[in-house]
Amino acid sequence: MNDYQSHLSASAAKNITDWLSQPKYQEYKTELEGMIDEQRWSELEDAFFKVIEFGTGGRRGTTGIGSNRINRITIGESAQALCLYAKSFDESAPEKGIVIACDTRLTSPELSRYVAQVCAANGFKTYIFDSFRSTPELSFAVRHLGCAAGIVISASHNPPADNGFKAYWSDGGQLVAPHDKGVLAVAADISQIISEDFDAAVGRGAIELIGSDIDAAYKQAVLAQSSGSSRKLSIVYSPLHGAGQTNTLPVLREAGFADVTTVTAQMVPDGNFPTIPSGKPNPEEKSANDEAVKLLLQTNADIAITNDPDADRMGIIVNDDGTARYLTGNQLAALATEFSLRKLKESGALTSQHYIGKTIVTTDMMKAIADAHGVTTYGSMLVGFKYIGELIRLKEQNGEVFVIGGEESYGLLKGDYARDKDGAVGALVLAEYAAELKAEHKTLWQRLFELFDTYGLFVERLDVAAYPGAQGFTNMQQIMKGLRENPPAALMGHPVTALLDYKTLKKVDLITGVESAVECASGDVLVLEFGDERRRLTVRPSGTEPKIKFYAQWHQDTTDAATDYGTVSAMLVELSKEFENVASRYVDDK
Repeated sequence: MNDYQSHLSASAAKNITDWLSQPKYQEYKTELEGMIDEQRWSELEDAFFKVIEFGTGGRRGTTGIGSNRINRITIGESAQALCLYAKSFDESAPEKGIVIACDTRLTSPELSRYVAQVCAANGFKTYIFDSFRSTPELSFAVRHLGCAAGIVISASHNPPADNGFKAYWSDGGQLVAPHDKGVLAVAADISQIISEDFDAAVGRGAIELIGSDIDAAYKQAVLAQSSGSSRKLSIVYSPLHGAGQTNTLPVLREAGFADVTTVTAQMVPDGNFPTIPSGKPNPEEKSANDEAVKLLLQTNADIAITNDPDADRMGIIVNDDGTARYLTGNQLAALATEFSLRKLKESGALTSQHYIGKTIVTTDMMKAIADAHGVTTYGSMLVGFKYIGELIRLKEQNGEVFVIGGEESYGLLKGDYARDKDGAVGALVLAEYAAELKAEHKTLWQRLFELFDTYGLFVERLDVAAYPGAQGFTNMQQIMKGLRENPPAALMGHPVTALLDYKTLKKVDLITGVESAVECASGDVLVLEFGDERRRLTVRPSGTEPKIKFYAQWHQDTTDAATDYGTVSAMLVELSKEFENVASRYVDDK
């Protein structure tokens, strides 16, 4: 049995030894011994080479046996650690309780139920939804119930084999530093996970099932963000087999959008995502929207709206005279920002205390629009909506008023009723905008180009390079190291004029050599600038998936938005290709 140590990395061998010897892993011991006997070295290396960490969205990954997998151990120790950590901050945390939700993924009901058993056994009053719910409703429920913490079992838009654990603090926001690392440190010291029978815990009142009352309060909070009156709009809607049917669809209907047609096959909650060929139920993926787009064009509806499985993201496709126009997350954020600020201004309610939030990879068009309205933009935030949630908590202490926040990955939040992105409120805001424009015989797509004429052209592009497994993790580290030590001098003929390293929080002007500080939290992110901070390429390893993301962003003044948009979009395709080739050399030269 000890022979596995000669076939695996030192870290994988150590983690396997722990799983074979420590009591908390005993339920998986027989299965692990079988894998070793069968010499499944590659599978074992990937499953054990590290302990799955808290990334931008908590712990997320493939389900199965291993320290780098989502299973009853990694989920259970996370839940127990969150309870112990919360109690260390607030002695009354067990009485305040913890609330749990899950999406429609294959293992979500089982894992969320187990998490409830662990929390109850650790002395926490435990609330759990009676069925699947959206992530933003969980964020709302934490504060509505006055809980010390919250948990969502979901892997968002990942493939069917994945699941995950998102932890929320008492403010309804996802864990941020130092709490994320603090919980993981507590988890590492847990020698035994304690749990109790679910039905017995319900019987003694330790676990309480929740549902319709929270649903009603949450929907009213979303509907309170309405700022438009037009409702004449035909909508196609799909939850992509997920939880959006519990938040986005009822919000649209209760708001008065009567003409909503659903994609029938995708209303079935199914973690296999059977109608999505790629297996990726993400509005960001064009193919995930195929069924909705087909129905959009068949019925000649005005827009189609889709959600990811936990319904915190939303996408919109516009019927532009028979052509399906896919709005990007950046474009959705810009449109929603313009509509929200303009409506506030028209009502006479806009003040200098209002502000918007965005992450460093989100379109700078949001800032241009906010500047024009005399509103502050807070944009020095790492990728992840949890930082916008943290911003809301910090700013409410000095009387500033949050209007809207956006991130490029199809996430929007209007209002502070929740502290995470919400596909329901994003759908409401943009449906109202689309209805207003329809009355003027325009579409959201056409309005976007009118905004380009006003604010300048802002074009963004995201590309992803996958690096699976233990070797992929090493390759990603080599690429980031190589870029820091030897960044490219130019891409597509555009000189790289500055390098921003969010790990050291330093910006180096590559022309003058002058260093300056970067005002942000620290993270493994690099930015290459091309003569203007609005022309940049941002590089970051994903915090939850084995991939590196390249965010290309470009601004220029325009006299012909449609033509210039096509030209710049094509240029960014080539720039991203050239950069990926450059990145691969850092691996080749290892």
